[in-house]
Amino acid sequence: MNKAFIVLLLLTGCAGGSGIDRAEENIMVTEFYAHVKSTKRVQLSSEVKNGMIVGAGVGVIEELDGNHKDMISGTIAGALVGGLFTALFEGSDEAYEYQLSAQRQGAFSIVQKEQLPDDTQCVKVRVADKATLEKAPNQWCENNELLTRSAM
Repeated sequence: MNKAFIVLLLLTGCAGGSGIDRAEENIMVTEFYAHVKSTKRVQLSSEVKNGMIVGAGVGVIEELDGNHKDMISGTIAGALVGGLFTALFEGSDEAYEYQLSAQRQGAFSIVQKEQLPDDTQCVKVRVADKATLEKAPNQWCENNELLTRSAM
């Protein structure tokens, strides 16, 4: 039973579709250009310890009908599996905080795992259910500011 569940869990992680993300259905998507003021490497919080605790609890519960050695080994195995699955699900804890500035939006920051090239001065910001950054040609930020200023 447990092996089948683990195989099913692994296979569902591989199944991915193409197209527009379902989370963006009936959501207003906004795109604009912004200047990159600064970039800083940051560390994301991790739930690996919680995954290990939950895994240990499941492991000990699975072995309650055995002796104390079985319960101890179940606890250790559960903690390892719970921590491993949590770490795999989370991925890297390294991320980047971008301080940005746009004419209409003002100053703001976005944290994302993807690192933009070091020479990035202008980005296209896409805001839907989450915000993403993509490097853009510098003239797009300059032209966007000129268009915004002339419209005032």
